Amino acid sequence: MNKEYSLEEDVRHGTQKRPMTAMHFTTGPGTLYPEYFFVQRHWHHNVEIVKVMRGSYAVELNLENYVLKEGDICFINSGELHQLEGKEHDTVHNVLIFNPHILEFAYEDEVQEGMIAPFLAHISSLPRIVSSGDAVYETISGLFDRAVEQALEERDGWYFRVKLLLMEMLYEVEQSGRMVSVSSIQSASDKERIDRYKRIVSYVERHFAEKVSLEQLAEEAQCNPQYLCHFFKEIAGVSPIQYLISYRIEQARGMLADTTKTVLEVSFDCGFENVSYFIRQFKRAVGVTPREYRRNGDSA
Repeated sequence: MNKEYSLEEDVRHGTQKRPMTAMHFTTGPGTLYPEYFFVQRHWHHNVEIVKVMRGSYAVELNLENYVLKEGDICFINSGELHQLEGKEHDTVHNVLIFNPHILEFAYEDEVQEGMIAPFLAHISSLPRIVSSGDAVYETISGLFDRAVEQALEERDGWYFRVKLLLMEMLYEVEQSGRMVSVSSIQSASDKERIDRYKRIVSYVERHFAEKVSLEQLAEEAQCNPQYLCHFFKEIAGVSPIQYLISYRIEQARGMLADTTKTVLEVSFDCGFENVSYFIRQFKRAVGVTPREYRRNGDSA
């Protein structure tokens, strides 16, 4: 499935026993990102830590925009909408992604009650960005670099050591006063808008093959259709129905490329009740008809 229109990431990072992974991203000829790095807006339940090794990036966190420069460390908390885009062709960054519950203690000691539990309950939050001018930067940066190195090499005992480094990182952030309350970085109204946005996107992904009306989407978002159109377009740049059509077209592209279903079958499987309407919408979005797309492949 093309993930461009799928906002809730369904990729498993790590394994059941070791729910953590480190990644090293470079851009340029011969890489996965030959022109520049770009990851479309999405969210996941893991915590993600990004460190810029070279270049600069535009990052969107819960619809707020920031610029990451070389050396900056960005914390993406569980459930936060985020998007990352390289601002130059030649960028490098490292990423550590982990399930935050690996930091949890079964015993309710003062660390669990005072630091871990509020973090897991989304009461407290890791800071947006830690930069070289911050007092805690050198410590956090060193811990992060060691954690990424261990996780990339995956030598014996790496998971245990990285888990300890993450715990130490969280402790240093807490002790430096950089942990923040979620309410201080996100108002109740913003949280409501983002939650509604997520519900609409998730509903579209689950029901795109069915008949979907604006009224159904408004009911899912628990608001009236007029307000739904207003706030959704503010966030996505398109109306909910336009988003639905775009998502259906993306699924159709996958089916045309990966199956032998007829255009009519693809049309119906993607929620279009009228094949002529499907063909018009497909050509408007992709530039060619479904048959031409299948004939030409991904080069269309």
